[in-house]
Amino acid sequence: MSLTRHLVCARCGTHFDCGSEAGSCWCAQEDFRLPLPPAGSGEDCLCPICLRAAAKAEPTSAARP
Repeated sequence: MSLTRHLVCARCGTHFDCGSEAGSCWCAQEDFRLPLPPAGSGEDCLCPICLRAAAKAEPTSAARP
Protein backbone atom coordinates (compact mmCIF):
# COMPACT_ATOMS: atom_id res chain seq x y z
CA MET A 1 0.00 0.00 0.00
CA SER A 2 1.40 3.39 -1.00
CA LEU A 3 1.35 6.12 1.61
CA THR A 4 2.51 8.81 -0.80
CA ARG A 5 0.60 12.10 -0.79
CA HIS A 6 0.76 14.30 -3.87
CA LEU A 7 1.11 17.86 -2.57
CA VAL A 8 1.63 21.43 -3.68
CA CYS A 9 4.23 23.38 -1.69
CA ALA A 10 2.53 25.85 0.63
CA ARG A 11 5.13 28.50 -0.19
CA CYS A 12 6.09 28.25 -3.86
CA GLY A 13 3.40 26.09 -5.47
CA THR A 14 5.75 23.35 -6.67
CA HIS A 15 4.15 19.90 -6.96
CA PHE A 16 5.96 17.16 -5.03
CA ASP A 17 5.37 13.83 -3.29
CA CYS A 18 5.33 13.33 0.46
CA GLY A 19 5.89 9.81 1.73
CA SER A 20 7.04 6.62 0.11
CA GLU A 21 6.17 2.96 -0.20
CA ALA A 22 7.79 2.47 3.23
CA GLY A 23 5.75 5.32 4.70
CA SER A 24 8.57 7.73 5.53
CA CYS A 25 9.03 10.96 3.63
CA TRP A 26 12.18 12.45 2.12
CA CYS A 27 12.11 15.11 4.87
CA ALA A 28 12.81 12.45 7.52
CA GLN A 29 16.33 12.25 6.06
CA GLU A 30 17.03 15.98 6.58
CA ASP A 31 19.39 17.11 9.37
CA PHE A 32 16.90 19.52 10.95
CA ARG A 33 13.35 19.74 12.27
CA LEU A 34 11.08 22.76 12.01
CA PRO A 35 7.98 23.47 14.08
CA LEU A 36 4.63 22.56 12.55
CA PRO A 37 2.71 25.46 11.05
CA PRO A 38 0.14 27.07 13.37
CA ALA A 39 -3.32 25.51 13.32
CA GLY A 40 -5.60 27.29 10.90
CA SER A 41 -2.71 28.82 8.94
CA GLY A 42 -3.55 26.76 5.85
CA GLU A 43 0.13 25.91 5.45
CA ASP A 44 1.08 22.28 4.84
CA CYS A 45 4.28 20.53 3.83
CA LEU A 46 7.01 22.36 1.97
CA CYS A 47 8.94 21.16 -1.06
CA PRO A 48 12.62 20.26 -0.51
CA ILE A 49 13.89 23.67 -1.68
CA CYS A 50 11.50 25.69 0.50
CA LEU A 51 12.01 23.44 3.54
CA ARG A 52 15.78 23.85 3.34
CA ALA A 53 15.43 27.63 2.89
CA ALA A 54 13.08 27.81 5.89
CA ALA A 55 15.55 25.81 7.99
CA LYS A 56 18.34 28.27 7.15
CA ALA A 57 16.10 31.19 8.12
CA GLU A 58 14.74 29.60 11.32
CA PRO A 59 16.96 30.60 14.27
CA THR A 60 15.57 27.83 16.49
CA SER A 61 15.73 24.93 14.02
CA ALA A 62 17.02 21.95 15.92
CA ALA A 63 19.72 19.77 14.44
CA ARG A 64 19.22 16.06 14.76
CA PRO A 65 21.11 14.44 17.63
